[in-house]
Amino acid sequence: MNIVSAFAVSLSLAADAMAVAVCCGLKSRRNYRKTAVITAALFGFFQMFMSVLGWSIGKVGVRLISGQEGIAAFIILLLLGIKMMMESRKEPTSPLAVITGRELLLFAVATSMDALALGTVLPVAVHADTPLSLTEAVLLIGAVTFLLSYGGFRFGHRFRSIQPRWAVFAGGCVLILLGGKILFWG
Repeated sequence: MNIVSAFAVSLSLAADAMAVAVCCGLKSRRNYRKTAVITAALFGFFQMFMSVLGWSIGKVGVRLISGQEGIAAFIILLLLGIKMMMESRKEPTSPLAVITGRELLLFAVATSMDALALGTVLPVAVHADTPLSLTEAVLLIGAVTFLLSYGGFRFGHRFRSIQPRWAVFAGGCVLILLGGKILFWG
């Protein structure tokens, strides 16, 4: 496993979750410490789960793209990066002042959709050749998402006047750069 690529993928995937966590922190009024941990744990878990689910889906289609994995990874990462950059230009929707468990679950699923798509090419993106290295990459994705989401929630709660759009834009840029690296250097 290439740790630099795995870390870059982790940061990219965590950007959406962190941006939403900042929004949750901006609006959270009660039990913000407990809500911060729950938010971060849900976001981290769903990033890991969706990455594995995407990888499982990708294994089925591997025969279709055999030998073209780099191009497929580049296209997927490019499209996800562009999507994230376009989303960063929109006005973020804010969660309600009292964040319910159902809302957090929906946020976790929504922010992990990129992980589902990226999971289809995850072994190529992070050079995970064995199940152990893939497991390490997925755990890194979950840990980075947890830490950034927790920090984002706390940041949002403390600084309620800051806009979180930069995280989504930066995540999109990183995905596009990673896609280019895979396409040109493997």
